[in-house]
Amino acid sequence: MSASSPAARDTAGAQGSTAPRDTASAPPRRRGVLAAVGSRLRRIWPAALSASPQDTGGQQDSPGRKPGRRAEPATLTYYVLLLSTLVLLTLGLIMVFSVQSVVVAATGGNAFTDFAKYLGFAVVGVLGMLIVSRMPPRWFPRAAWPLLALTLGLQLLVFSPIGVNVYGNRNWILIPGIGTAQPSEFIKLALALLLGNLISWYTRGRKDRWARAGWVLVTLAIGSVLAGQDLGTVIILVLIVAGALWVGGLRTGWFAVLGVAGILGFLGASMLSSNRRGRIIAWLNPEGADPTGVGYQPMHGRWALGTGGWFGVGPGSSRQKWGYLTQADSDYIFAVLGEEFGLVGSLTVIILFAAIGACCLRIMRRHTDTGIIAITSAIGAWIVGQALINMMVVTGILPVLGVPLPLISRGGTALISVLLAIGVLLAYARHEPGAQEALTSSPGALRRTLAVIVPRRNRA
Repeated sequence: MSASSPAARDTAGAQGSTAPRDTASAPPRRRGVLAAVGSRLRRIWPAALSASPQDTGGQQDSPGRKPGRRAEPATLTYYVLLLSTLVLLTLGLIMVFSVQSVVVAATGGNAFTDFAKYLGFAVVGVLGMLIVSRMPPRWFPRAAWPLLALTLGLQLLVFSPIGVNVYGNRNWILIPGIGTAQPSEFIKLALALLLGNLISWYTRGRKDRWARAGWVLVTLAIGSVLAGQDLGTVIILVLIVAGALWVGGLRTGWFAVLGVAGILGFLGASMLSSNRRGRIIAWLNPEGADPTGVGYQPMHGRWALGTGGWFGVGPGSSRQKWGYLTQADSDYIFAVLGEEFGLVGSLTVIILFAAIGACCLRIMRRHTDTGIIAITSAIGAWIVGQALINMMVVTGILPVLGVPLPLISRGGTALISVLLAIGVLLAYARHEPGAQEALTSSPGALRRTLAVIVPRRNRA
């Protein structure tokens, strides 16, 4: 690899949590913004404000804590993130099978065969997540460039004869023996990793040809998805970029300008499509929307949530999945979940996504590398932001955007890409101060997990 390659030149941005961030050459405003963000993140966990690397292993209390107060476990982020992901994945598998047992059976197919195929995607995703979680953090910035180039090439295949058009969006490709795949889902992960490089260079004032080429790739990636008319995925890609730029220190004025431009672009793209225009009109006037047309699915989604009550009608007992919700296993699976598990089940899903968001904030607080902070912010904005958009669409707060619920909705490529992204977060959590030592010193995974969730009380 030549010395002019981005991987070789960006050694400072690719180090783990043990390498200090190079802020000596950063513009004064950039350092001030990052310091302010770090201060805000620390206030979320005031108990850890005075914790040293030795304290994070949970061995002793810091001098700033009250006597007898336990130190933060160094593995807290890792296990909360892992358990939240696995619980959401389990709920997703239950809901997908619940819907498919009706939808596939109604077409004369075998629901167990179809679900076994999706279960295979889940197994591949979990294995990929565990493999990625064991990788050194310095590998991710190096893999960002070829990964984004590969995914961008796959995205261009949607405009070839193997491209598939679904509901006016040309964003899928047909793979023999596997079915349809959505390359834009992997663009999300590649974009987040590349932004780690670009933000790291941006804070150090680097503006060479590799930096310019990186931003060109970011623009091409978003533009290729937009050309396929998948406006929902474009919104998530913009969230990923915004999440990275926010911690990178982009001025608030630029955010306001770009935000207004994005809203105008969204409205323009929506007005050019009769289907999107009808969705917005139905959202603004839900009572007057055609109950047999564009307002059909939003209405039945709200009915499903209302039928669920506190504890739901029971697993597998949803009525709306019997042909009333056309996207019951993807965009509107949260409505079916709310009907079968009630308000308690819906709040559980919301809390689990909030836990993933809290883990992202904790990783950002406990690392000093700008690239790691930017990648974590981008992935957090992706997963948590997409979940919020999906649930806001189902509850009628936003118009229908065609955005699935991460880890819950059906979709093999979407599931694998999210699990790989969580694998990146787990790798960063493993390299928090004191985490590696704590993970290798404990005798077993089960005992480590129980020790984090239910710590023993000091009975002395």
